[in-house]
Amino acid sequence: MANIQKQIVEYDDAIRLTRYGENATLAKKRDAVLDKLRARLADMRKGGREVPYFRTFNQGSYEMGTGINPENGDYDIDVGLDFNVAKTKYENPVDLKALVHEALDGHTPLGTVVRRSCVTVKYKVDGEQAYHVDLAVYACDNPEVEPRTLHLARGKLNSGAEHRSWDLSDPKGLTKWVAQCFKDEEEAQFLRVIRALKGWRSCQFDHNGNGSPPGIGLTIAAGRHFRPELVIDPVSKKTTFDDRKALRSLVDAMIRNFSMTGSQDKPGTFVERLVVTLPVTPGKDVLTRMSDGQMATFKDKLTKLRDVLDEVAREEDPVEACKKMRKQFGDRFHRALHPHFDLR
Repeated sequence: MANIQKQIVEYDDAIRLTRYGENATLAKKRDAVLDKLRARLADMRKGGREVPYFRTFNQGSYEMGTGINPENGDYDIDVGLDFNVAKTKYENPVDLKALVHEALDGHTPLGTVVRRSCVTVKYKVDGEQAYHVDLAVYACDNPEVEPRTLHLARGKLNSGAEHRSWDLSDPKGLTKWVAQCFKDEEEAQFLRVIRALKGWRSCQFDHNGNGSPPGIGLTIAAGRHFRPELVIDPVSKKTTFDDRKALRSLVDAMIRNFSMTGSQDKPGTFVERLVVTLPVTPGKDVLTRMSDGQMATFKDKLTKLRDVLDEVAREEDPVEACKKMRKQFGDRFHRALHPHFDLR
């Protein structure tokens, strides 16, 4: 069996957001956005408008260490805006998001967009969109009570009442849950496998619409089903990893957890779906927006990935093994076709 652990680690190096690379750029843009937001909101207050203050926290893949640089290059950072206000002050949650949008209007040439779950500030490099900062807007039940119970503002500008809401949310709890799944060497492999799964997703799915499984769904599924595959030599203390085996085990567990459940497309009927519930409040299924057809495609692609990982395990030639991996993970799994491919 060919050992391609080195090439898998190199693939991880190629796709992950590094703290002193893309992450540093994102952090700089994040800080610029927040400085601008605070200044503009302060101007509004000076003008006599009633505007609540906010505090911030990082959330999502940036904070969890699971972020990757997508193939299209449009990477992001998620920031929570915890406004010091009760949600009852904003019967329409979009009003608070609109305030953020107004304050940041014109901050970048590509502009700011109010999306369903956040306010997005877009940046470009060489004339094309290259990265963005997503601002999730939160209010609470009672700003005088700590810790706060947060609610996420959902809805777009001009959304009807049925498409806007305050949704109970615990983003900090979710980040903490992921951080506590594994420690040390096991955590390093856990995060690599999640990033590999996200890299596979970016290669195998169209990101337009809901056809692509959301990254948080893959992360939570990994938190529940991942099993470390590593050996620590008792004498040398050297750790030997097998990320292929760990990824194969995770993918197989996800496939086995598909079960008959209520159809999204035809109420009253049952279809096979993978249900991935949040481990924190509100405990909802994060894959619920995927249609039955999209879910079937997801399972088919997972099955193909598992089968290819089995083929790789049986392959004796590292070059051929890497070629098989490249078909699933894309051109960034590049070593198989490199003219100086190292067979050691």
